[in-house]
Amino acid sequence: MGCSRHLVSAVACSLASNDHFPLLPLRTSIGGADTTASVMAWWPLAMLVYPETQARAQAELDAVVGRARLPTFADYPHLPYIRAMVKEVLRWRPTGPLGVPHRSNEDDWYEGMFIPKGTICIPNMWHMNRDPEVYGENAAHFDPARHLDASGKIPSGASGAKDDGHVSYGFGRRVCVGRHVSDNSIFINIAVMLWASKIERKRDVSGQFLPLDVEGFEDEGLVV
Repeated sequence: MGCSRHLVSAVACSLASNDHFPLLPLRTSIGGADTTASVMAWWPLAMLVYPETQARAQAELDAVVGRARLPTFADYPHLPYIRAMVKEVLRWRPTGPLGVPHRSNEDDWYEGMFIPKGTICIPNMWHMNRDPEVYGENAAHFDPARHLDASGKIPSGASGAKDDGHVSYGFGRRVCVGRHVSDNSIFINIAVMLWASKIERKRDVSGQFLPLDVEGFEDEGLVV
């Protein structure tokens, strides 16, 4: 186990070196893969707690893909609810609750608080993703439909924190460079898993769903 950690550390340092700039695509892929793995660990919980979202996504898959083949990226434009599910799981359970530190390049004021030039600011993405003024009173709940317009489509707009439907990838020049890899990977993972299976809670002897602790996780530190 110790050898594995040293090997991973050595590879990470190597990839961070300017001498290995040609490996930038690999570094991007690694960043996207890490986000995918983290999100896909949370997504099944959402399917257990909010089965109605799973049913709607599977109905969309049945209508667009059918049962004769697996979903592919060619189906991407025709699966808006599953694309919205990607946005929502990233908002509902971001990979990390805190963003990359930024430094203010001039004096500023925010809600009556003075922020001097040179201040290191660490964004609380967990809180920002759950702001009821932005996401409504049900901001703490998993609801992919919040990312759809009245016609059931994802509104068109430029890529960015606002139009992503969450701030989990960060902001400005420090935004996650692997976000597109991550979005696509999460999309195809969710689409294939929902096409192939149904995720539901166990039932007791009387047929009732067993209780589930949605908030039963460690929420202290840099990861959740």
